[in-house]
This record gives sequence, structure tokens and C-alpha cells, in this order.
Amino acid sequence: MVSRSRGILALALLLGVPSLAAGQGAAPAAFGLFNVRYDTRTSDFIYAAYGYGTTFAMVGVLQNPRSGYTELLGGVGRMYAAGDRYSHAIAVAAARASDAWYAQLYYLPSIHAGRTWIRATSEWYIPVDRAGTLQFAFSPLSATVPVARFVEVGLAMDLAAQRGDKTGGGIGPELRIKLPRAVLGADAQRMATANASRARLFFTTSF
Repeated sequence: MVSRSRGILALALLLGVPSLAAGQGAAPAAFGLFNVRYDTRTSDFIYAAYGYGTTFAMVGVLQNPRSGYTELLGGVGRMYAAGDRYSHAIAVAAARASDAWYAQLYYLPSIHAGRTWIRATSEWYIPVDRAGTLQFAFSPLSATVPVARFVEVGLAMDLAAQRGDKTGGGIGPELRIKLPRAVLGADAQRMATANASRARLFFTTSF
């Protein structure tokens, strides 16, 4: 993941879309999610999910135009909630990447502690053929606080490790703007193991 500059599922943003997170205790209903992210250094991606109640199916397409890395995946998952302070999602997927086939496991918690929101997207890449490489990443792990009615600011950190390579990561500020049934955000990170920086824009909407 460090050398191949993979993308990673942004479904954690689903937990930051108020209409979905708050609706988990309501009567079961169908929902959809669309998420896109632009990255100046690693992978751009588009994800779509459709679900009923707390169960969902998802598809995703990723591409890094600088390295030539591509990925197409499909999977299923479920959301869980413990009151209005803690929620999380678990998903499994199969991915066809440029180098190999992978099984993927995602765990995406969201914690509301006081005024602080802590969100994480963790992902395991488990190769199913010899060409693949075992990998793990947090992308991102963020902590934000509200500074205005619809605005949160804080820090976002990425951490990526793969067998046979150095662990890499980055850290920097994050901005999140809440829109009706959507989140618009941006972050900027300084990479820890390379003399480089990156900026990312992301948008998630539910319907």
C-alpha cells in the first residue's frame, strides 16, 4: 500500500452523514450513498453503496494516474449503533487490483466524545494469489470539533503498512462542511517517510 499508493474505502464518511447515522434507530428503510475523493498524490476513487436498514452492498473504482494503479471492488457490510455517541460499520469485499486479487476487510468506527468527533477507516488487504501483498491501513483517522453550525476542523492522519516495505503515513489539518444530506471536506498532509505533501478533496451524499 505504501509503494503502490492504493486508495481506501471512504465509507467512514457514511457515519458522518447525519441523515444516515441518526436514522439507524428508526424503522428500516432503503438508503443510498455516493462518495468521491480527489487526491493529489495517491488514488482518486468513486464509491457507491445501496442498503436497507443497516445492511448494504457497495462497489468502488480507484485509480492512481501517477502510478497506473487501478482497482475494482464489490462487497457487503452492516452498520451498528450504540446510542448517539458511537457507531461503526463492518464490511467485506473482493477486489481486482492491478497486481492481484484481494479479499478485503473494513472496520469503520465513529465516536462522539464531548465536542470531538473521532472517525477512522481501517482496511486489510489479504492476497488470494501469490502476486499480492498483505497490507493494512488507516486512511484516514481523524478528530474534528465544530467551530460553526455546519463546520468542523481538526487533524487527519494516514498510516499504511505492507509486508516487505516501510510503514508510511502523513498528518495534517482537516476541514468538514455539513450540507443537507451530505459532507464536503478537504485535508492536507505532510508525508512522514517522503519529502512530499498531498491535498485531498472529498464529497459524500446520501439519498
